[in-house]
Amino acid sequence: VIARINNDITLANFEMSVRQLLKDTEDLYWNLYLQYRLYDTAITARNSALKTWRDAKAKMDVGGIQNFKLSDEAQARDQYYQMKSATETAMNNILTTEVQIRRLIGLAVNDGKIMRPADEPTTAEYVPDWYMALTESLVNRVELRKQKFELKSLQLQLVAAESLTKPRLDFVTSYSVNAFGDTLIRQNDDDGTTTSGLKSGYGSLTQGDQTSWTLGAEFSMPFGFRSAKAQVRNYELLLAKQREILAVSEQEISHELAVAIQSLATHYRTAQTNFNRHLAAQQRVYLFEEELKVGTSTYDLLLRAQSSLADAQRAYYTSLIEYNKAITEIYFRKGTLLEHNNVHIEEGSWEPEAYNEALKRAWARSHALDADFLDTDPTEFIHHGPTGTISLDPYQQDENSTEVQTELPEIPPAPVEENSNLPAPPAAKVPYEEELLPEN
Repeated sequence: VIARINNDITLANFEMSVRQLLKDTEDLYWNLYLQYRLYDTAITARNSALKTWRDAKAKMDVGGIQNFKLSDEAQARDQYYQMKSATETAMNNILTTEVQIRRLIGLAVNDGKIMRPADEPTTAEYVPDWYMALTESLVNRVELRKQKFELKSLQLQLVAAESLTKPRLDFVTSYSVNAFGDTLIRQNDDDGTTTSGLKSGYGSLTQGDQTSWTLGAEFSMPFGFRSAKAQVRNYELLLAKQREILAVSEQEISHELAVAIQSLATHYRTAQTNFNRHLAAQQRVYLFEEELKVGTSTYDLLLRAQSSLADAQRAYYTSLIEYNKAITEIYFRKGTLLEHNNVHIEEGSWEPEAYNEALKRAWARSHALDADFLDTDPTEFIHHGPTGTISLDPYQQDENSTEVQTELPEIPPAPVEENSNLPAPPAAKVPYEEELLPEN
């Protein structure tokens, strides 16, 4: 049984390695998606800077117009080369991330093809239930399963060690067939002395007359059992240590899950904020472009607005990818990442006795009665929580409310001055309404 448990521990270690490989692969997948998005953003920013530089260069060639300075052309040219450098860096980041994925999953470093993610990151809000997530973590985490295997192995080793602290009484018996002779093989057994003839060894062996037998009991008891009892105390100490490790591991897993859920909510809120910032940056660029056409603005303000728009786009896609990686972290901490990605580890069936023993234990637990005089340490983690789900944003939740606030405020359009020749800018869109369609 101990050997079978050791095999289960080996399988648990293998499952932990597969799970970690899957998480690393998924994280790198989203990192590659992010690098492509950052590259697209850099391309857009470079093209905008190039267009602005060409416009400033054309004005400089004709001698300039009102509110135009020669430094505007130099500033536009500086920003163009800055954005061009960012584009080249973004392309290098794509290739570096692709090499990391190929190395992780065992592909050739260069096979004449490029990788580009086919899936889009989810934008729907994911609010996990704390009690259900905690239950799944304590049931599915392979670390706890491995720890319980080690605990069971030590329990059996303790039973084996305790058997050595008792006196030993053995029933012994033996039966022997003997052979005698001066020579090994001889046709004549007559030795001239005995009537049975012991001249030939094989001859006396085949006759079967020289037999003996014993029957009795042997009792042994070492004085003090010092070595055996020391071994028992050692296993008792190891067993207590493993039980404490199991309790601490369960508590640590609960903390890891709490941090993952908090990170999930934070990244979602950050993605919303950066999306609103992106919309505001777009309006800012639009307004400065229109003002520059009528001569009420400068190239400096437009270039600053274009740079801010690129930063807002990078921040939004970064926070969105971090949100999707946080979802992966939730499944990882719950121990359901393999099932979530449809990855299953197959192994052969156990012995029929193992299933019978498991069924007996299940019946015993089903018909067991609670012992009121015993206390559970740590306390039970399965209990009835509040109905509904709890908002993780303290600023959007009443004191006695348990509903999640998911409505997003609309962004009012930028005010337009009266008696202005500028056309009214387009109204801001509601975040996550068109660009970000929620998923079921």
